[in-house]
Amino acid sequence: MPVMIALRSALVALDGSAYSESATALSIQWAKRSGARLLGLGVLDAPSIDRPEPVPMGAGAYKRTRDEARLVDAHRRVLGFLADFKSRSAAAGVTADVVEDIGDPAVRILREVQRCDLVVIGRQTHFRFETQDQPDTTLAGILRDSPRPIVIVPRELPEGRGIVVAYGGSREAARTLQTFQLLGLAGGEEIDVVSIHRDRAEAEGIVRLAGDFLSAHEAPHRLHPVASDVAPAEVVLDEVRRRRPRLLVMGAQGHHGLRDLFATSVTRAVLGACPVPVFVGA
Repeated sequence: MPVMIALRSALVALDGSAYSESATALSIQWAKRSGARLLGLGVLDAPSIDRPEPVPMGAGAYKRTRDEARLVDAHRRVLGFLADFKSRSAAAGVTADVVEDIGDPAVRILREVQRCDLVVIGRQTHFRFETQDQPDTTLAGILRDSPRPIVIVPRELPEGRGIVVAYGGSREAARTLQTFQLLGLAGGEEIDVVSIHRDRAEAEGIVRLAGDFLSAHEAPHRLHPVASDVAPAEVVLDEVRRRRPRLLVMGAQGHHGLRDLFATSVTRAVLGACPVPVFVGA
């Protein structure tokens, strides 16, 4: 029998948004199945609240009073996020700790995730809830610098079964598939591996590499080489919509790592439109 190394811990980034609610629900599902410990992290984004800004003559005292009130309110709300997370985890029989941190959200998440196997975070983040209504840029920093895999969660968790792996044959893709398999996140479900290339023979060769790896781990899987001139992101999204998995695993597309592609339309299209959570390798 193959040796399985199950998920042991996960950091869940909490900002009180609907995306954060879905991240909580997914992490609790996984923790119940694996016995993993959860770490709920709430970040008081003080730098965005009390940052220097120009004010009219004599208005400095007003700004200080306003900032202090915002900090108090943000602290209260973060404690509420953490209490709710701990309560939901306990109700599900899941072991969970919580931490309130202060500072830049991306910096604090990148530090705390070193304690865990991966980070679960919403596709949109709203850590600056005191100062802006729009999503902030936390996720971009996490994708760029995370030392651990990232699970990016949509606003709602759809029903689904099985896993789709978008496999490009790069170093990043190979590492992502290995990490995913060793964490035991497939749970014995079928893994559909999709490789995309203009040349079908090349796509077949790439997808067989992933198949051989999964066979060595006795993981049930099916291989799908796709010959297409269509943008890889469109093909991947079509496969996800058609197969309706519960998770997409994504390391790299083409010849570039995901980190290098974050600013491109390809990666934005996949992460921005994927209807299921996306597991991204570090």
